Amino acid sequence: MALHLGRRRHETTEEKAPRRRLWPQRTQAPPADDTTRTVVVKRKPRRWLRSRQNPVSAVILAAGWAAAAILALGILLTWGDANPGNVLVDAVLDTGRWLATPFHDVFTRPDPEQQLYINWALAGVVYYALARAVSWMTRF
Repeated sequence: MALHLGRRRHETTEEKAPRRRLWPQRTQAPPADDTTRTVVVKRKPRRWLRSRQNPVSAVILAAGWAAAAILALGILLTWGDANPGNVLVDAVLDTGRWLATPFHDVFTRPDPEQQLYINWALAGVVYYALARAVSWMTRF
């Protein structure tokens, strides 16, 4: 089996079956008299489809992803009972504690690990959502 990148498929003479639509196509009733003509106006693409990310919004979104990834990694390391004496594990948990400081004791549970999971997951979701929103606002 060979992989052909960049090559077009050979055109065949057989006709393809018509594409099935998810909803019926709008049809306009023909004009009553020939004096009215339909004018088709070509619209611009929607703003969020035609705008590209600038470097500032890309950095903001990357920071949100990094914060959410560090918090998720800290949750996984705590869940897996990783050795806190390890330098890498200690660095991830310290960074996670610093990132989750505003969310400390938002939800309290008798089990401290369960409380860490809930509060750090909430912090990760909030950091990602904020980064996504600020990144979107800086694109225009």
